[in-house]
Amino acid sequence: MPFHVSAAEFERIVGVALESIAAPLRARMNADNLMITVQPVASDDDRDNDIDEHVLGFYEGGTDSTFSAYEYPKRIVLLQSHIENWCATYAELVDQVTDTVLHEVAHYFGMSHDDIQQTRLRH
Repeated sequence: MPFHVSAAEFERIVGVALESIAAPLRARMNADNLMITVQPVASDDDRDNDIDEHVLGFYEGGTDSTFSAYEYPKRIVLLQSHIENWCATYAELVDQVTDTVLHEVAHYFGMSHDDIQQTRLRH
C-alpha cells in the first residue's frame, strides 16, 4: 500500500535530501539556477515524452554535462505520487526521495545510468 504525505512534508523531505549533497556541488546547482520541481503526477506533456507511472523523477537539460548549453531552464522533476507508490513506510519514502534526488542530480552533472550504477550514489 502506498505511503502518502502532504505536499509540504514531501517538499521538506526533498529539501533534506538536497542538503545531503556536498556544498560545492549545491553551489554549482544554485549558480546555474537549476530548478527542483515537485509534481503530484506526470503531466500530459511528460507522458507524451514517455514518462509513465514507473518514472520517479527526471532531469531536463543539457545531456553532456552541467556546463552544456540548453535553451530552457534546467530542472529536476520529482513525481510525488509515483515515489509514494513505491513506499509502504515513512522511512522507505525518505530513502526513495533521497535516492531519486541523488540520481537526478547525477544526471545534471552529466552522469549516465551506467555511470550512476558504478558509483555509490545511494545514501
